[in-house]
Amino acid sequence: MVQVTRDGRRQKVSIYDLVVGDIVHLSIGDQVPADGIFISGHSLQVDESSLSGESEPVDISEDKPFLLAGTKVQDGSGKMLVTSVGMRTEWGRLMVTLSEGGDNETPLQVKLNGVATIIGKIGLAFAVLTFLVLTSKFLVNKAVQHRMTHWDSSDALSF
Repeated sequence: MVQVTRDGRRQKVSIYDLVVGDIVHLSIGDQVPADGIFISGHSLQVDESSLSGESEPVDISEDKPFLLAGTKVQDGSGKMLVTSVGMRTEWGRLMVTLSEGGDNETPLQVKLNGVATIIGKIGLAFAVLTFLVLTSKFLVNKAVQHRMTHWDSSDALSF
């Protein structure tokens, strides 16, 4: 539940019921429930490490008014105007990107795939070469013994 001002009245609303245009009241320890713009407050600092990985708190003011869903209020208090909710927030877009898994391979993955392909081709070449050498050796032995027309199961054991 978050404190919002909606239709001129302050009320508690579930974060799932937030709509664009709500004014959310934030205080220390609150998680920012939606993307929005800072309207008023004092000494507001948020932890954006869940989005950016940056461990330093970010000062929010009129100069830098953007608040992002999923961040946490570290210090101060303030009010924000909700500009996007749900999957349209930066947090939602990040979760969609992560769940898709990303089709782009890193340069290291591309190089490793190339090396694996080369190793596979070399292995296949050695396997084919070994088969051809052993088959030709078998056929030469049969020809030397003048038994090319006589085949039986003992040929496999004597090889």
